[in-house]
Amino acid sequence: MEWYRNIKRYVSGDDVLYAKQKLVELGYLYAATKKRFGDDSFRAVKAFQAANGLISDGVIGRETWSALFGDPKPVPSVDVPDWIAEPARTEISQALSATSAKRKEICLLALKYCVDRNSNPSLMRGFYIRGGNLFNKDLSVNVMTEAKLNSYFRKSAYAPYFDNGRKELMLKQARMSGYTIVGADCSGMIVGLWRACGVVRNDFDANANSLYNNYCVPRKTAEIQPGDLAHKDGHIGIFVDNGNHIVESAGGAYGFQLVQRTSRKLLDFRDRSIYKPGKFVHWGDPKVY
Repeated sequence: MEWYRNIKRYVSGDDVLYAKQKLVELGYLYAATKKRFGDDSFRAVKAFQAANGLISDGVIGRETWSALFGDPKPVPSVDVPDWIAEPARTEISQALSATSAKRKEICLLALKYCVDRNSNPSLMRGFYIRGGNLFNKDLSVNVMTEAKLNSYFRKSAYAPYFDNGRKELMLKQARMSGYTIVGADCSGMIVGLWRACGVVRNDFDANANSLYNNYCVPRKTAEIQPGDLAHKDGHIGIFVDNGNHIVESAGGAYGFQLVQRTSRKLLDFRDRSIYKPGKFVHWGDPKVY
């Protein structure tokens, strides 16, 4: 059996049983009769990883699978941006190395414009801009120039998205970057990625709920692949690995950030505090790729 997904705690499948049987054979697990990856399997994998010089996270990724079964084939390298902190960078790279070319292209483009709070970023790479798309209809990237920002701030209806110091923060960040930071809201980020990667027409547009309800097939947690969408009512993000890390355009004080599905935490650039919003609740396999 070949590796095809990250095996994490509480997922089930034939590949889980296959890996557990190998762990029994190697003496790390007492028995393997069920297809569920439970706590005992998790501990066994961590012990195996520690003994073999691997990242001891309890997840059977491609490297751990190869070590278990003696697969001599090298793991392809994917150039995940170096501002993504470990171990997320390794996990994302492993997932993208095993996915389709189009999903990898979309995910790497999303990563280009996000920050990882674990790497203590000083500048945003993407602003949350209500009504903005990451790529315009002519496929030019939506860079937030001084004129664009000021036009946005003049719209009184958008005040709830940039009040309480967020306007001043965004203007300062833009100046410090030399006006190179891009802008989009949560759905506009996804729309822009899809436009730029050619999976929809250049004039395609949709809001967060429509992207999930009309353009996705629901996924189970254990089935998540890079490029799938993470959704909650009125908000959307994109998975960049097999169900752990999500890129989202989160808000005026946060911009585009990399978050974890099970522990969604955002860096507030105003005071460097950590905000814990509600979690995403739905997963979707896009119909367009």
